[in-house]
Amino acid sequence: MQVTTRMLGWTMVPLLAALAGCGEAATDQAAASGDQTMAESGAAAQVAKLTPEQRNGVFEKAIRDSGVACPTVTASERADIRPGVKGWKAQCDNDSAHLIEITPDGTAKVTSRTY
Repeated sequence: MQVTTRMLGWTMVPLLAALAGCGEAATDQAAASGDQTMAESGAAAQVAKLTPEQRNGVFEKAIRDSGVACPTVTASERADIRPGVKGWKAQCDNDSAHLIEITPDGTAKVTSRTY
């Protein structure tokens, strides 16, 4: 098994802006729940507000832009990327799985598990 991490920058920002549209200001969910993780802000908060279909589309693009094959993201769920950092686990229909961290500036860090 090989694990590859790639960062994508500016390619995510226009897509996120188009999909997320206008929304409410991000709230400090971590403080309200007593969770020790940092509250999401910026692009990460916008991704969290997307519908599952929109979010999976964003993740498909991020995974493909990282150079890994992913015909379709079939599911995505919250995941701990590392201690204190929340992200997403995306499952593709070709049985590949990917961890995706969205930084506040819209950069997507994709860590892929390939065989």
